[in-house]
Amino acid sequence: AVVSTQSGHYGRGKCPQLTLFYRSLSDDKHLSFIKKGADAKFHPLPRFGEAGAALREKIEAAGAGHYVHLTGQYYDHDPTLTRNVVMRVGTKRTGAFEPQLIMDAALTGSENKVVANLLIDTKESRFVSTGEIDCVGSEDWNYGYILGPSFTIFTTDSIVLQQSLSNKNLLTLHTRPGYPIGQKIWMADIGNVFVHLSPRPWATQTMGVRFATQGTEQVNILKHTTTELEGRVVDESVEPSRDELGEIMINTEWVVKAAAQLVYVALQNRLKNLSIPLYVPRIIQAELNPYVELRNSMWHGDVQDELDAARKGYVP
Repeated sequence: AVVSTQSGHYGRGKCPQLTLFYRSLSDDKHLSFIKKGADAKFHPLPRFGEAGAALREKIEAAGAGHYVHLTGQYYDHDPTLTRNVVMRVGTKRTGAFEPQLIMDAALTGSENKVVANLLIDTKESRFVSTGEIDCVGSEDWNYGYILGPSFTIFTTDSIVLQQSLSNKNLLTLHTRPGYPIGQKIWMADIGNVFVHLSPRPWATQTMGVRFATQGTEQVNILKHTTTELEGRVVDESVEPSRDELGEIMINTEWVVKAAAQLVYVALQNRLKNLSIPLYVPRIIQAELNPYVELRNSMWHGDVQDELDAARKGYVP
């Protein structure tokens, strides 16, 4: 199988402060990433012993195609585990996105590698991509992205943004309410990429691009509202609590990564070698949010670990 990989899946056991913080938030079932009602409490996902045993059989049943190996954001049941989702993706004749779930389980780092190697080695996988989905814990996910064979942002049933295979400098918006399907975005025209949040309690996230040659015109690529946050009443005269700061860091984890990946892809493929700024709200910048600073230190540590391993001739 042809393999497209990305870095960014950092070890969950490196930051006990963040793990304990997230577990304390999980006690409040009204937070945006905890389901309400009877299933409000965390539900552990299947472990590798259960999910891995049937993986090859499920791949054989699904047949040849493009397989994606995705990870979630935070898995609070056990800091040594990461949520792993394997899907076979294809498109119907109508052009609709058609993902087929193969595995959804909580894996250790070594088990993750077993799954990755199996996907690479099996004859059914014509192409293997890696990426991330926006879920926290075992909640349902809304958006995901993969880097190869072309950078793609997708939902559970449709492609949102996709890089052209024949022209790497071209992006196409496939679905966006109120706009024509198939709107073109040339990477050479991108002035900056942005993440925008609605006013506190920051219920709505928007990610998009502004054009360098067309004044202030912008295109929103995705927009997602967390309904539980939308109805929350906040006292604007009181500074955000540490719980609020940690929650917004967790809730925006995926969208910031997706925006950063778009910047990286655009810089790699545009014809003009110019910088592309990434703008994010101050509330999710390290100088105002201690949990963002903590998260960033984890990312930097993992990048350094990968560089050290590469120098020794081993790439994890």
